[in-house]
Amino acid sequence: MSDVVSAALSRLSQVPGVRSALVVDAEAGVPVASEVGDGVSAEAVAALTASLFQRTERAAREAALGGLGMLQLETEDGYVVVAGGRPLLVVVIADRDAQLGLIRLETDRAVEALR
Repeated sequence: MSDVVSAALSRLSQVPGVRSALVVDAEAGVPVASEVGDGVSAEAVAALTASLFQRTERAAREAALGGLGMLQLETEDGYVVVAGGRPLLVVVIADRDAQLGLIRLETDRAVEALR
């Protein structure tokens, strides 16, 4: 794992409330690197988030809204934040009480560092 990827994951993982952080190959839907919590399948998360990001980006473009920068899902127990593009996505899984503003800021920083 490169120093840039390792540093990005480390910063994301240190944000209070973050359960898991991944860098995902956007095309293949596989994890490039990950720091995941117990019971989390990095492979399943990578496949799901890459597919979801691609489909949402396609829908946004077809609706004449341009490219997709970030996708945020709210679930019963927390959040999934996906950002980036090709070739890499940054994925964060966070608790319900996590500071989303800080997560989004660190996610943006990670995307910039990986470009």
